[in-house]
Amino acid sequence: MASESRVLWREWSDEAFAEAKAQDKPVLLGISAVWCHWCHVMDRGVPGDPVHTGVYNNPQIADFINAHFIPIRVDNDQRPDINARYNMGGWPTTCFLTPDGDVIYGATYLAPAQMRQLLPRVLEVWRNEREEILKQLKGRTEDAERNTRITTSTLAELQSSISQRPSAIVEDVAHAIIRNFDPKHGGLGNGQKFPMSDAWELLLAIYAQTREKRLLDMVVKTLVAMGTRGMYDRVAGGWFRYSTTPDWSVPHFEKMLEDHARLTPVYLHAIQLCRAAGREDDAATLTKIVRASLDYLTSTLLHDEADLTYFAGSQDADETYYLLSREERAQLPAPFIDWRLYADWNALMLSALLQADVVLDEPAYADLAARIWRTLVNRCVNDDGSVVHSLISKNGAMVHASLRGQLGDQAALAKAGLDLAQHRPERTADALAVVRRIVAFAMRELRAPEGNFYDAPANPNAQGMLRVRIQPIFDNCTFAEALVMMSALADEADGRQAALAALAAFGDEYKRYREHAAPYALAVMRAAQPPDEVAIVGRGDETLPFVRAAHATYSPWRIVRVLDPERDSAVIAQRGYPAARLPVAFLCRGTACSAPIYAPDELRAASV
Repeated sequence: MASESRVLWREWSDEAFAEAKAQDKPVLLGISAVWCHWCHVMDRGVPGDPVHTGVYNNPQIADFINAHFIPIRVDNDQRPDINARYNMGGWPTTCFLTPDGDVIYGATYLAPAQMRQLLPRVLEVWRNEREEILKQLKGRTEDAERNTRITTSTLAELQSSISQRPSAIVEDVAHAIIRNFDPKHGGLGNGQKFPMSDAWELLLAIYAQTREKRLLDMVVKTLVAMGTRGMYDRVAGGWFRYSTTPDWSVPHFEKMLEDHARLTPVYLHAIQLCRAAGREDDAATLTKIVRASLDYLTSTLLHDEADLTYFAGSQDADETYYLLSREERAQLPAPFIDWRLYADWNALMLSALLQADVVLDEPAYADLAARIWRTLVNRCVNDDGSVVHSLISKNGAMVHASLRGQLGDQAALAKAGLDLAQHRPERTADALAVVRRIVAFAMRELRAPEGNFYDAPANPNAQGMLRVRIQPIFDNCTFAEALVMMSALADEADGRQAALAALAAFGDEYKRYREHAAPYALAVMRAAQPPDEVAIVGRGDETLPFVRAAHATYSPWRIVRVLDPERDSAVIAQRGYPAARLPVAFLCRGTACSAPIYAPDELRAASV
């Protein structure tokens, strides 16, 4: 028996669907990921397991698939657009499609016995019950189109509600998180547990405004549990993807860059708030965890050579390896690392590194963030402002994969560029110029009539469900935050209005996500109210100590704006900032600003 797939997989392509139509065969779509344990089990089985012997390595099953279906394999990380439309609730996803790409039937993992029964049944249905299937598919499409329409009057009402009563949305989502909190183990619910980074970020933001102690207690309990129990690799550092048990003791062993990029800022913000509250022991515990995770990332997933600096996407799940000691691991090959560059995840990690610089007092992290930004701009941002989703290694060089202009990538890079502009004064002008290109592309190519944004540019010739443009709520939230940040940094009201319009389109939909709607609540909080602004007037490197002081304390919504006396003279004059003694800082809310602050320590103290 072969150890790997015997199926003659095609890539998702016009040619593959043309072949399906020409031969009148249904399509078998497999969505997998390089880090996915059960994807590997479907490919090659589990040695010694009489049930999970493998599906695609089974000669009889593979021969049947090759003879009667057009098999297409898609990598989830490389094709998030396909995954968003076809995923059946996890990985692997196993979908049977018409030659036009509509779903006949879908599932996740299937054992060999299940697949043996299902394959001939799908074939029989396609051959003998086709008219009924096509009729049902037509009805599904019409229902979906009806459900996505939002009237102009409804949008106006929702936008008014967001602008006038943002606290109602924030409280609604926060109450859902608090109701679902596990007081014994931390985290949400009583089953398997995922990190849920945005939920804890929301509670920290509310705590910073209310000083309601129980909110910080919930977050600290959860973060300590995630960083000291089985979901954390106590040998090499870093978080595994999720826990299969409520006490965080038994993880799924893959390690994802995305999870680290989202968890790291939560830990850093919790450290800041614990320090401010005098909880030094908690701050020290969280600091130890996050330092070890950053050490793991920079020692294991970082490529940093010449003009190419980025983090790999993931490290494979290998339970046997991860249960060993450091000495025992050294005797074995490390689990597979996916060395593809993913633009959105690297952009998220870039922002996290900028925060790590000031919270952990490690300027090397900001230097690393700047090198990653250079790579992303030079390798992933096209002249028209579209962002390439991933780079893959081919013949020793990193080359573009085909996907570009995805909202998730546009949003993450825009936000990363705005973060860099606020942490590195010498890069502010260049970073803002790139962000403007990225945002302009999204406004031009992705904006929907309702004011929110599609996940991808229009492509009427796309295959299957890719013809249907979807409006993902969470990518819209990230992009809305980028619009609001750019509006505040550049004194442009249009960005804030665009953000409010995008968020208003989800003013009803967010409710069905309950505690998972934290990104929406955070975006609404920031779009509906002016930020705390730290304005710093000065030249070049002399402003850097003030910038670091401004970021040293936590604020749920703050803009740090560096104004150069020559480049930004009009803004300085319009705001009436005195320029006799530089550098100087001002704390502002709306149009009201503090007296001049001439020392970084004074700025740090005033920002608490």
